Amino acid sequence: GQLRKPKAAKEEAWAELPDPTVAPLSPVYSVLVTGVGGTGVVTIGALLGMAAHLDGKGVAVLDMTGLAQKGGAVYSHIRVAEKPGDIHAVRIPAGEADLVLGADALTTGTFDSLAKVRGDQTRVVLNSFESMPSDFTRKPDLRFPTGSLMQAVTEAAGTGDHLQVLDATRLATALMGDSIATNAFLLGFAAQKGW
Repeated sequence: GQLRKPKAAKEEAWAELPDPTVAPLSPVYSVLVTGVGGTGVVTIGALLGMAAHLDGKGVAVLDMTGLAQKGGAVYSHIRVAEKPGDIHAVRIPAGEADLVLGADALTTGTFDSLAKVRGDQTRVVLNSFESMPSDFTRKPDLRFPTGSLMQAVTEAAGTGDHLQVLDATRLATALMGDSIATNAFLLGFAAQKGW
């Protein structure tokens, strides 16, 4: 037997997307990717880092995986500038993120993640998919804290068009046939927004 995988959308289902505007790098553009080990957070840092390098920009990427091999919190700090000398620190300081790609709501809703957000200036793209933490195996009645997480992220991001919440896992699985495309989908969504 084999696991049954959903099929990817047919090529005809893909709409022609316009070229997005590019976010200004003045002087450094900082992206924080939050998620869970094993889902491609580090891959997004590597993709953005290589893209910036190929474009002749200065780039610094810091992956913070801690003890997370699979299932634990992972953060990727990505800083891009016109030239390498404009980047003075690799880790994003408090209130200095221009974009947060929240691949996992629990990780995005932590104090460490939200401290990087500058209200009404930082853009946040949040995956609303409820991925239960490992504590669920020991506490089967554990409830996913959707309400409190959304409130914390909303309070940090501020009002207006600075927060976009979508079920990226469901959308990526429908388009690509596998949820492993979720983080790349979030990155593409933010890019199309010009963020």
